[in-house]
Amino acid sequence: MILEFSFSHSSSSLVYEKIMLNTLKLFSIEGKLVKNGDELFLYVESEDSDELENFANKLSLELPHSIFLHEAGAKVVYDMPSESFTLPQTPKREMPFCPKCLNEVMNESDDNYYNIFTECDVCGYGLDSQSKSDKETFVNIAKSINDGLVAEVDTFYGKYYVGKLDQKCNDLDFDVVCYDLLTVQSYTNATNSEIVALGAIEKPLIRVKTNLLFKTDFEDIQNELIRFKLADDFVLHLLMSELHILGINLVFITKDKMPSKVKLDLVKSVKEFEPIEVVVSDKHIAILKGNKGLPYKELGEKVLIPHIGAFFSVIKEHSLLEKTVIGVNLSKDYHNDILIYSKKFGTIEYLSFKFGFGSIQEVFDAIAATDETGEKLVNNYKNKFSEHFKDISKIVFDEKDFNVYKLWGVVSIILGFSKDSDLVKSAQILENFAVTFMGDKGPRIDYKLNRIDSKVFIDPLMTVRTAMSFKLAELDQLSLSYGVIESFAEFISAQLDEIKAQMKSDSVVITGSLLQNRHFFSKLSKEVSVNHNLCFNKELPVDGRNIQYGGNELF
Repeated sequence: MILEFSFSHSSSSLVYEKIMLNTLKLFSIEGKLVKNGDELFLYVESEDSDELENFANKLSLELPHSIFLHEAGAKVVYDMPSESFTLPQTPKREMPFCPKCLNEVMNESDDNYYNIFTECDVCGYGLDSQSKSDKETFVNIAKSINDGLVAEVDTFYGKYYVGKLDQKCNDLDFDVVCYDLLTVQSYTNATNSEIVALGAIEKPLIRVKTNLLFKTDFEDIQNELIRFKLADDFVLHLLMSELHILGINLVFITKDKMPSKVKLDLVKSVKEFEPIEVVVSDKHIAILKGNKGLPYKELGEKVLIPHIGAFFSVIKEHSLLEKTVIGVNLSKDYHNDILIYSKKFGTIEYLSFKFGFGSIQEVFDAIAATDETGEKLVNNYKNKFSEHFKDISKIVFDEKDFNVYKLWGVVSIILGFSKDSDLVKSAQILENFAVTFMGDKGPRIDYKLNRIDSKVFIDPLMTVRTAMSFKLAELDQLSLSYGVIESFAEFISAQLDEIKAQMKSDSVVITGSLLQNRHFFSKLSKEVSVNHNLCFNKELPVDGRNIQYGGNELF
């Protein structure tokens, strides 16, 4: 009998390949590994069906979930392939512990019990040290944290400060480390897909909204949107194991320097890495930040056009240079647009999200000048919110390049959410309101287009006008903020459908830090993937380092 195990796994880390081959060595069965792009196949053959079942059970225990795993399956086939995959001789990536090493470290009868330097050819951070059990050290540090002290902790990827969640966190840029996934489920509104991703071997950070139980147990914490993760090295894992015994299942972790009387410094001279943060929908995962465990660390310093570099980074990672591809660039920092690429005609800008205003008063004047309805809307707004209208009319902008996020900043100011002339900060307030919205549907905010000299641009005034109308109707700020973002996702999806009908495109790629918004990302993922092959960066953040990687394709 021959079994075929198939995996759609878009990582170049070789974690899955190594675990499969290592597991195969434990059994007296014939096996072959075949790799075709992102598709990975393991074939095993034996006349003993019990032996095949034992292998399958062992592989299921050894093989961890991965954020790069999209699909897996198993079936009986009738022929072994003639070719096989050979592991390349490449350096091991820095990777959190695998199931095999975790079992050794937590097993009291194992020589590696509580040995933080336990690793294998699959996982670990490549630091050599004397193998010994550090059980007593972790017990003592956990007791100190339980007593309210902050511990300075040297992890395998950098120095952090760790302590109990309380009022001091309000002055910190902090994340939360949890003992297990049940703790995350108990204290947040994380979706099932987010919970699954948190448990992957990469141990990513995911920003989620805390729930009522969290507010009850940690009433001093002001922030509702917090990045959560599980321990991603043995230092944090063993510390959390001891804290769990003391009844503590989550702690803050921060790079911000803090007064500390206790140190956990078992790891010396580490190379610092930034843990990865991801955003998750039911269909897709995108990397937002970080470099730990990822390739392409040295990408050069050429000066590039950001939205072009980001666009081509996805084309390059997904091998789409022979295809017709639509690119949507939605960075908070750079120019936003929709591009179309084809080998036949190159790259063209189909739609620009560029616009410009000098002040809020200029926005009001432009709306009033459009037509009689616009003039009436501004007058009604001025009469109903006279003091607010007077205050924000004085706000001027010092912006060179406007984009969608800054449009949301203008909307945020006009709706009364902010009076900050920094449009990025104002947009952040609207975005936070949208993320905390727990309903299913927001109001429909208009996103319309203008055609100027054969070029197509977004019309920002229609977006502002409809938002003002709902404000006059006294719609609450959470649903109104969500409507601003939800409607933009629907607008993008409709534009992509229209382009595909005209250009017969093969794929859509979306990049940019606007994808950090979990509602926006989930909405785009769901809407766009209905009619398109939707791609995000595979092993690069969707904004930042991807620009250089994609830009290198152009030189």
